Parts: sequence; structure tokens; C-alpha cells
Amino acid sequence: MSSSFSHHFNVQAVAAEGGPAQFGTNVLADLVDGIDEYRHELEQQRRSRSLGPGMLGAFLWVDDTELLRRIAEYPSACVVVSKQPRSPRSLEKLRKVADAVKEASGFPARALPHLEGLRLHEDGAAPVVGPGSASPDIQLPALRSLGYRKAGEHLVPILHTKMLLLGDSRLWLGSANGTKSSRRSLEFGLWTQDPGLMDAAQKFLAEVVAQSEELDPDSNTLTPDLIEPDYDDEEMWEALTALTDDAPDEGHRDSE
Repeated sequence: MSSSFSHHFNVQAVAAEGGPAQFGTNVLADLVDGIDEYRHELEQQRRSRSLGPGMLGAFLWVDDTELLRRIAEYPSACVVVSKQPRSPRSLEKLRKVADAVKEASGFPARALPHLEGLRLHEDGAAPVVGPGSASPDIQLPALRSLGYRKAGEHLVPILHTKMLLLGDSRLWLGSANGTKSSRRSLEFGLWTQDPGLMDAAQKFLAEVVAQSEELDPDSNTLTPDLIEPDYDDEEMWEALTALTDDAPDEGHRDSE
């Protein structure tokens, strides 16, 4: 039996409004090419970005060699996958994927307003911060996981999204997971530059990242690494009072 539908279905690539679209097999090739083209365009334009171009993504699973390489080589990237079981076979898959991105830069949480105020939890508890607390400089790994680990035969919610956002100007949506096997399946994928879709996708992906964990967490439940801190109200009030006391007297300044 053939391992591909390519002898029975024509692969169609069309120039859709906002970007190219592909239907048939091997749609990940268009995704990988789109990543390369976007980076090339940025280099040609010599756009100045303090953090470099960013990549956010969400898939059920990612193991395609070419896609993993693009994620690992991207200046700032964080792609979230559904939490995997801990069977011997799954652990081997996790190891290979983790090895593929071990040199990746990851993604700075401060790059997204939705993430910049979060902190890493301390043994499951929210850290207490005050006016003198240093701003966090959290660098998230390039691959993370989200959800619950399946227990027995009970189905659990999974991250079933297939999307990748490049910067603030290009979004890929499709039916294909980021897997090598998806290249043999009948899928679709398209690039869009629709502002409304990209804005909604960024908010969704930021929330996915905020709720995510390391690639192979110990917890079988949804236990995000990032958490809203607890603020020391007394210290905050004292700092605010001190600022008010030190402020110049408006009446006195006007009379000078």
C-alpha cells in the first residue's frame, strides 16, 4: 500500500488573499518555506528589533525535522504542544524532540504584555513582590507543553490547534500537525496577513504560553510554570506614600 495519497490527489497551491494556501500532501513544506522567506525579508529590510523577530506556535505535536530546525534557529521562538504521556515510546519521542531544540534561544516573556508581569511559581505558590523587587527576565524554552496527561482510558482535553505566528505580520493556519507523518496526509495550510486574525491569534497564543509548562513536566494536571505574583500591599502603600511626600509642592514651585 502506498504511504502517500499523492498518486490519487493533486496537490494544489493557490495565491489566496493575504498569502499562499496549499491543499493536499506535504503542506508543511509551505510552512517551512514561509518561515524562511519571512526571515529573508527581515534581513533584506534590515529591520531593527531589540529582541529580533518572534515566533509563537501551537500544535498537538511537533517532530518534523525541518520544522524543528526552524524553531531551534529562530531568534525568539516558543511553540507549545499538547502534554504527552510517559510511556517508554513517548519518552523516547520527547528525548529526540528535546535534543533537536536544546541549543534554541527560546522566547523572552517580556516581549508580550500578557506575559511580562508573570513570575515563575515557587513550589506551586505565587511569589510575593514589592516595590523593590527586580523585574523578572524569564526566557521561556522553545518547546513547552499544555494540558493534562491521560490517565488510563479517560480522555483528556488536548491542545488541538495548528498555527504559527511570525512577528506581527504573518500567520499560518492549517489542519496539519507539525509532524513528519502529516506530510503524507491530505491537509491544508494557508498564510494570512489579516490584521484581525493576527491580533486574535497573538492573544490566544500568549494565553497558551502563559498556561504552559516545561516539555515533560512531572505533573499530570494543568500546572502552569508562570503565575500572577502576590503583591505586598503594605510595602506598595509605603512606597506610594513616600513618592507623594517627596513630590514638589505645586504652590511653592509656582511662587518661585
